[in-house]
Parts: sequence; C-alpha cells; structure tokens
Amino acid sequence: MKISKECYLCIFNQVFNVTNRLNLDEETSSLVLREGAKRLSKYDLSFEPPIIASDIYSGVSEIVKKEDLFEDAKKEAIKEALKFKPILKKRLSKSKDKLFDACKIAVAGNVIDLGVNQEYDLTKEIKKIFEVDFYKNDYSEFREKVLNSKSICYLADNAGENVFDEILIEVIKELNSEVKVFYLVRGKPIINDVTIKDLEGLEIFNLAEVIDTGVDTPGFCLNRANKKSKDIFYGADMVISKGMGNFECLFDECGREVFYLFKVKCDVVARASESKKGEYMLFKGE
Repeated sequence: MKISKECYLCIFNQVFNVTNRLNLDEETSSLVLREGAKRLSKYDLSFEPPIIASDIYSGVSEIVKKEDLFEDAKKEAIKEALKFKPILKKRLSKSKDKLFDACKIAVAGNVIDLGVNQEYDLTKEIKKIFEVDFYKNDYSEFREKVLNSKSICYLADNAGENVFDEILIEVIKELNSEVKVFYLVRGKPIINDVTIKDLEGLEIFNLAEVIDTGVDTPGFCLNRANKKSKDIFYGADMVISKGMGNFECLFDECGREVFYLFKVKCDVVARASESKKGEYMLFKGE
C-alpha cells in the first residue's frame, strides 16, 4: 500500500509527538523536527508508509542517542495488558465460539498503537469488543483454515497487543493441536512494535516459535525481512497479519493469501481496505 498525501502530515506529527514524549528541550526538538522534515522530503508517493517511518524514526534515534524510543511505553503497555488476561480468559471459557471471540480479543489489543494514537483506552476497548461486529468478516474461511493448517505464520504488531495474541494462539492450538505457530516480530525497536526482547518472560514462547524477522519497519516489509522469516511467510499454510502496519506492507503486494486482523485507525487505510475509520476487520486478502 503506497502513501497518500495525508501520510506526510501524519508522519511529521509523529515526530513532533516524540519530542513531547521524550521531554526534549527546544534546541533538540528543533534538530529532531528539521531532520524529520529533511528525511520526509525525500519520499514521493511510490513508497509504503512503514518504509518512510523507519527512516524518520532512525533519524530521531541518532539525534537523541536512544535506540528504543518507546522502551518505557512498551513495558507499561505489556504490564497493563497482562492485567486483563485472566479476565478475558474467564469470559472466553463461557463463549459459544471461542475462536471467534478470541479474534475479537486479539483485535481489541490493536488499539495499542503509539504511532497513530498518542493515547488509547484499553479498558474501554475491551468492554465493548464482544458487542461489535467486524466490518469485513471472513471468519468462516478463517476458521476452516485454522482447523486444517499444519503451520501458521502469525505477524505480530505492537507491544502489549502480544498478550491478546497469546489468547488467540492458545485457542487456535486447542482446536488444532498439531499446528505449528510461528510468531514473527520486528528485528529492532521501531515505535512501539514488539521485539523478542520485549517478550522476555512471557507465555508466547510456550505457544509458538518466536522469530526475529530482521525487519526495522513498523510493518512486515518483505524486502527488509531475513530469509528465514520470508520462508516461513511463504511456506506456512496460513498467515494471520495483525495491525495496520503489516497491512500497509502486504496488502496487494505479497502474492499470497493473508488474513488481516486490525482496527482501522486512519482514512488512508480505510480507503485501501474499503472500510471506515474506527471499524474492526477480519478479512482475507490475496
């Protein structure tokens, strides 16, 4: 998915928001903003948003001499998400369709996005998630694929969101005990996307093989991915893609069937996915 004119303003606003998040002084903020504008000006409409974001955030990191700009925010997001896990699993135990409701739980976690949103209300999102409908809903095909797959490539998104992914993966393995799940994460810190380091001590390692993709973009950009992760992506029977960044990199670009699971958070993605801002998506793309 290529950028639209709105993406320039969105990305530059993200740079401005980072200066506030890091409490930078005026001089350093000026350096960061000018460098962000300089780098942003290099890109025409042929580029994908995550590619540009990677370059912009790299520039910020160089100036402030901090690789993981969102380190504290990621830790806090995971800590908060873990508080909800026993509550959600209890609710799930009473579900008439655990897989469908686990998909809703997973997509609720997609609200944790500090690129698009500087603030989010996870409690509010979880309270309403079981009552909402997917704007696009290919659940029947999704369920059939889960039941019949020997391997699943699950593309992770944000830190904190991974806790809700664990719930979905656990249900998948209850329904298909033979399936092998690969959980693909970013290769280095980028915004609040999850890396292997962020997952230390969490349950995901008991549910899936966690794979460092080598990707330095906020989305699984295939031309930045290492061979192992690309082999898994194309070799798996099923791909589950979480979040807008992965959608932006893969939709109509990757040459294989992918099930996209995310909340629409901007008008550009709404247009690309033929949906509306604020809607929840579970759909199959080629």
